[in-house]
Amino acid sequence: MKTQSQGWLAISTEGFAAMNAARPPEHLVKELVQNALDSLTEQEAGQIELRYEPRADHVLVSCTDNGSGIEELADLRVVYLTHKIDSHLKRGRFGRGFKEALCIAEQARVVSGHQQLEFLRDQGERISRQSSLPAPVNGTQVHMQMPWPAEISTQLDDYFSRFLVPAGVELKINGRPIPMRQIRHVISANLSTEVYDPTSQSWKKPSRRTTIHLVPTAEHEQPTIYEMGIPVAALDWSLAYHCDIQQRVPMNPNRDAVASGYPAKLHVACLPTLLEEMDASTVKDDWVGTAGRRCATEVQQQILARAFGDNIARSVPRMGARHFDEDARDLGIQVVNTAQASGGFREMLKLHVPSAQEVVRRDELRKAEQAGDDGFSVRSAVHAADERLQLIKQQGGVARVQRCLDFAIWFCQQLVDHGPVRQQRVRGQLTRNHDGSRSLYAHWSATNVLTLAIDQPCFWLEPLGAESLKILIHEAAHAMNMHHGYGFRVEVERLAGVAAHVMFQRGPEIRAQFPELC
Repeated sequence: MKTQSQGWLAISTEGFAAMNAARPPEHLVKELVQNALDSLTEQEAGQIELRYEPRADHVLVSCTDNGSGIEELADLRVVYLTHKIDSHLKRGRFGRGFKEALCIAEQARVVSGHQQLEFLRDQGERISRQSSLPAPVNGTQVHMQMPWPAEISTQLDDYFSRFLVPAGVELKINGRPIPMRQIRHVISANLSTEVYDPTSQSWKKPSRRTTIHLVPTAEHEQPTIYEMGIPVAALDWSLAYHCDIQQRVPMNPNRDAVASGYPAKLHVACLPTLLEEMDASTVKDDWVGTAGRRCATEVQQQILARAFGDNIARSVPRMGARHFDEDARDLGIQVVNTAQASGGFREMLKLHVPSAQEVVRRDELRKAEQAGDDGFSVRSAVHAADERLQLIKQQGGVARVQRCLDFAIWFCQQLVDHGPVRQQRVRGQLTRNHDGSRSLYAHWSATNVLTLAIDQPCFWLEPLGAESLKILIHEAAHAMNMHHGYGFRVEVERLAGVAAHVMFQRGPEIRAQFPELC
């Protein structure tokens, strides 16, 4: 039995064609594959074969599957009609995909079960003809004649070779199987999707828990956002991964671009997993900063550590003669200029990284507290006979350490006596490092107390050596300026000249007073 109807669709086919004329051919053909994927059940192995054959002035396209089939072929003529319950786990949207491809076709035929529906032209008029088949067809067969040039085949080859074939599905393109890709990471995330609300007759974008498959890109492939295996839009990052979302991706009406803000949500969801694979250069990409500010605290801290290192401080403006950035660098700190960082990194740096001023102030306070609390004389260490005495013995013994300390006091006294302001007498004591870092060498107090670390060998092995004298000059400069800055650096330069004069002019006196050190 055959039935014939005027027109192909229940609305103006020409009008619907005008709406889809600008869509790329591969996007129209993919609608057929998309519908075939949605028809497959998880219980059986799915098989889909897409063929396209260029002819003189058109391309023949066919798509066959072994899915659940179409219950009523006549429904294909109604654009927004489907008997399927809408689900965010289906790629299709109300059966529009087939109709969008159909309106561009010159003719078409659909076969499913015992039915066949043909879309033909009779003397220039569009007609549709439905008929029954003597033997049922498994799944669905779609055949279309498309008004495209033969070179479209290369475009289609490139597009469909990028499909990510779902598990349990065999997809063939012109007889060639599309291989399954390796899934490197599986991420669980809450992402917005699309569902149709029949009550309000509108599309909603609720958030649903889903999984993201991170699939390594093949050579020359651009990272792409996929919707359950189908490429949707470019993914703006420099990592060699595609994001395959296992639910509907919210898109524009033509389904060739994702909703605004959606890629940023993907970045946030994937960043914690990908961070371990990113080098320092990649971690500094703008998208990482933008996504990172929306991640958990521990992720933000990991981002900053991988981008800038663990030993960092934020740059601060020069404050008068004091330049804390330079002081922090003197401590071995990497100073990061937040003004040159992108917005996301700037926010994270301000939130988690101390300023150069804070770092320097803490170091000064620590050294002052350590020198004050742990300061001791050689005599007190001898009387206590504790571990401090053992440290003294390791550095040459009581007599050696005392004479080295005496020289340091004498030398610094010569330096400060050449200053423009009369200073108090220099006094000396010892201290030690407790944290194992041996970061404290010496400290100069506001009352001219010079403290030397007993566990720094330079003072005791070569008290007249370059390293020891450099540190003593540095500390004596604090008699004129307690804080590092331009004035302090000028004072260091001046005292370096004074030290050269003292060592040259008073060499005989030094050899006579400290013969065991020369």
